[in-house]
Amino acid sequence: MKKQAAVLSAFLLMINLASPVTWAETIEDKKAELEDVQRQIDDKDAERTTNQHRIDNAVEQLLEAQRELAQAQQELAVVEAQQRVLEGRLRDNERAISVKQKEFDNTRGIYKKRLRDIYENGQVNYLDVLLGSADFRDFASRMYLLQRVIRQDTRLIELLNRQKAELQRRQAELAENKRQLDATHAEVVAKQELVAQKQQEQQVLYEKALADKARLDAEYEELQENSRQIAAMIKQMEEAGRMNAQRHGSGQFSWPVYGEITSPFGWRVHPIWHSQIFHAGIDIAADYGEPVVAADSGTVIYAGWMGGYGNAVMIDHGGGLVTLYGHNSSLTVGVGENVARGQTIALAGSTGNSTGPHCHFEVRVHGDVVEPLNYLP
Repeated sequence: MKKQAAVLSAFLLMINLASPVTWAETIEDKKAELEDVQRQIDDKDAERTTNQHRIDNAVEQLLEAQRELAQAQQELAVVEAQQRVLEGRLRDNERAISVKQKEFDNTRGIYKKRLRDIYENGQVNYLDVLLGSADFRDFASRMYLLQRVIRQDTRLIELLNRQKAELQRRQAELAENKRQLDATHAEVVAKQELVAQKQQEQQVLYEKALADKARLDAEYEELQENSRQIAAMIKQMEEAGRMNAQRHGSGQFSWPVYGEITSPFGWRVHPIWHSQIFHAGIDIAADYGEPVVAADSGTVIYAGWMGGYGNAVMIDHGGGLVTLYGHNSSLTVGVGENVARGQTIALAGSTGNSTGPHCHFEVRVHGDVVEPLNYLP
C-alpha cells in the first residue's frame, strides 16, 4: 500500500513539475511504473479477494446471530409464561383437591357411621315398622319418617358418588397439569440452552467483527485518502491546463454496465457499529469480465492501479467533468487515449477493496464527487 501511495504521490508531483513538452513522456513513464506495481499486486489479488469476502460475511453472520438470539429469547419468554400459567393451575388444582378431599372424607365418615349403626342395630325391616302401627295416623307418621330416612340415605350415597367423581376428575386434571408442566419445563431448558448457544455464537462473531472492523476502517480510510488524492490530481491538472476546458461530451451519460445498484451514493449508517460512512459513487452489479464502457466521450487521464479502487480508469469529459470506473479486473485503454461513448474501457472485476465483482462509478465536477444518478438516464 505504501508503494502504491508513493507512486500516486510521485505522479501528482510530476503533474506540477512537468512542462507541456515533457507531459507525454511523464505520462508514459508513470504508466510503465504503475503497470509494474500492478504486476506485483496481481500476485496477491486472489488472497485479498478471499479476505474481503470473509470480512463481509462476518457482519452478515453477526446480524443473523443477533436475529436468531432475539427469536430464541422471544420463544423462551413464551414458554416461561406458559410454565407460570401451568404452575398457577397446578396450585389451584392442588387447593381444590384438598377441599374436595375434605368434603369427600366428611361425607364418607357420615356414611360409615350410618353403616355402623345399621350393623350394630340390625337391618330395619320397613314392612315390620309399618305393620306395627297402632292406627292409621301412626301408620302415616311412620311412612313419612321412613321416606325421609330412605331419601336421606339415597342423597348421601349420590353425594358421595358425585364427590368421588369430582375428586377423581380433579386428580386426573392435576396429573395432566403435571405432565404439561414437565413437558414445558423440558422445553424451557431446551430454549435456555439454545439461547446460551446463540449468545456464545454471537459473542464469537462479535469479537471477530471487532477484529475485522479495524481492517475495514483502514480500508475505508484508504479509499477516502484515494478519493482526496483524485480530487487533488484533477484540480492540479486543471490548474496546469492539462484538461479540456471546454466540454466535448454530450453531458448525458450512458450506464457503464447494466445491473442493479448494490450501494448508492452518499452517507450510510453501518448496521452494526452505527457509524456513518461516505460512499463517493454508486456500485453497479456486474459479472467478472463483463465489459465496462465509457459513460461519454472524452480523454483518459488515468488508467492503472489506484489503491482501494483497484484497477481504475478516469475519463475527462471537458468542463471539469470527470468519471471514474473502479475495481476492474483489467483495463483496455491507456492514459491520453480518446474514447467514444459506449466504448469498452475495462472488464469488470473485484480488485482493490471489494467483496465481489461490480463497477464502482463516480462522477466528479472539478474534483468534487457528485450524485452519479443526476447524469444517468
